[in-house]
Amino acid sequence: MPRDIGQQNLMDPSRADKVSRRTVVRAALGSWLAGRYGIPAGQVRAQSKTATPSAGRTAGTPSGRTLPAGIGVSSEVSSASGQPKSGGALRIVRPGDGLGNFNPSAFRQDPQIPLSYLEPLVRPDPTTMRPLPWLAEHWEWREDGLELVFKLRGDVLWHDGAPLAAADAAFTFEVYRTDADSAVSGLFALVEGLDAVAERELRVRFTVRDANWLFNAATLPIVSKSQYGAYWQGMSASRQTLSEFDWSGALPVGTGPWKITEWGATEVEFARFDQYWGSEPWLDQLEVTLLDGPHARLEAWQDGDSQMLWPVRMPEVQTLNDATGTLYPVPAASVMFAAFNFVNPNQPAGSLWTDLRVRLAASQAINRERYAEEVFGGFTRWQAAGAVAQPWAHEDDLTIPAFSPDAASVLLTEAGWIDYDGDGVREDVNGWQFRPVAILREDSRPELAAVMARVARDLAEVGIALTVEVLPADEFDDRWITRRDYDLIAYAYDQLPGFTDFDLYGSAWDIRSNAAGWNPGGYANPDADAAINEFLGAVSIERQATALQRLQRVVDEDLFGLWLGFPDDLVLVAGGIEGFTPDMSWQTARTWDLWHGSDRS
Repeated sequence: MPRDIGQQNLMDPSRADKVSRRTVVRAALGSWLAGRYGIPAGQVRAQSKTATPSAGRTAGTPSGRTLPAGIGVSSEVSSASGQPKSGGALRIVRPGDGLGNFNPSAFRQDPQIPLSYLEPLVRPDPTTMRPLPWLAEHWEWREDGLELVFKLRGDVLWHDGAPLAAADAAFTFEVYRTDADSAVSGLFALVEGLDAVAERELRVRFTVRDANWLFNAATLPIVSKSQYGAYWQGMSASRQTLSEFDWSGALPVGTGPWKITEWGATEVEFARFDQYWGSEPWLDQLEVTLLDGPHARLEAWQDGDSQMLWPVRMPEVQTLNDATGTLYPVPAASVMFAAFNFVNPNQPAGSLWTDLRVRLAASQAINRERYAEEVFGGFTRWQAAGAVAQPWAHEDDLTIPAFSPDAASVLLTEAGWIDYDGDGVREDVNGWQFRPVAILREDSRPELAAVMARVARDLAEVGIALTVEVLPADEFDDRWITRRDYDLIAYAYDQLPGFTDFDLYGSAWDIRSNAAGWNPGGYANPDADAAINEFLGAVSIERQATALQRLQRVVDEDLFGLWLGFPDDLVLVAGGIEGFTPDMSWQTARTWDLWHGSDRS
């Protein structure tokens, strides 16, 4: 499910309406692509770290799952055996059906392409997702958080030999902000101005503090003003867009470790950029080919036409009988949960969940360890509580209550839900049966429906007869935005480096009273509102983290929804490819760290 990027003072609804979840949904669709990068150059290129599994995640081969003989499962978060060596090419097949639009703000290409030749001012740390210096070597908040000043590196060259300048960054951000096709214009809703105040100094001015800008906007890739600036200035102000640029007239240039040498309808070829400011790739060439359909991409990997495959699902891996490689289950900023609806017009009492004991009982009745094994092969953090997957902000001390149908039954009985007629479904004192309805979108990741089916089975064991409705997108939107006649709403999505889900919990974002909101169930808790306000008013990452950890504790104690865990990413790396290291923002971004080793098949 996409997330919006705009943020305002939560407790001022008049401002909240200006930047919303639904009005910037196009921003969300593109913004999740932003900032999918790796660690700073100069750090150890090939390192083998032993993973410390998070709570509830299995390391190694999943129990009860048989994988093909040629596919090993790595219990380490990186692959590096032997010394790196230069030379050779890497092929990656990615989703998509066209390459003709290189407009960075439109996000019409698979992210693997721009991530290969373009770079941002800052990158998310691959393991924590905190901002790290990249094209900007330093930044500083000024004017009480209303100005953000970047100092750019002085040794960066564009692929055409021109030096990087602050004017390039100012121009790029203006494109993201105003391009008619921009998918991320919502990121700039609080930006008042962008100024190149010196050759290597960029100043961003805000109308109010923007807690997420450094995380989610500063990680967007920068393009060359000298390549596109004249064209941009020559367009009508009413319809300025780089989407209509003649991309065939000149190869797009960037500052990244790879430079484009040729592109066609479905393939981009890159060569190593020998004047790259950081550590150059070990390989000589990179080829990214678009291919529609997950099964087609799986076959391409199996046939050796793609040496990295992500995303991939466990059932797909089990079909690879004639391939060799390594499966890496690695941490991801992915979350699954089902939010309670506290204001359902179809419920006589308004909601089934008003009593906290009922919410806690539903949570305790779920056998998460079982669905973790059955659906994810054990590769999910099923014991983790909450819906904040970004490591820099996650509250590690929170865990879900132990699975206990007996304890759940006691809580339900204490709350007045009893199976009076012996049909297996509990009723209240008025005879109203406990028959909640859960909704989810049919285009959600497939594991969500599988998990909810098992949740329904578990809840039935304690007398809760849950119905799960899988809906087309338009019907789903009608249900949660207009009709609001459901008891649970299930989501599964990837998260940006910055925290953009404040409107999920905030009372000022209740969809019933704020058409611009995303709070789908009318959840309201003053302590949650206070924590969100503290986050929105902060530019210090430490202060933001403290506020978000407080928020997570509040919405766990006054339970917001059923926490369904944080699934791992599964990445397949072909035999003979060394140096893979995961990145929570984009798992296959760090192609410059890869090399050809001996085939371990």
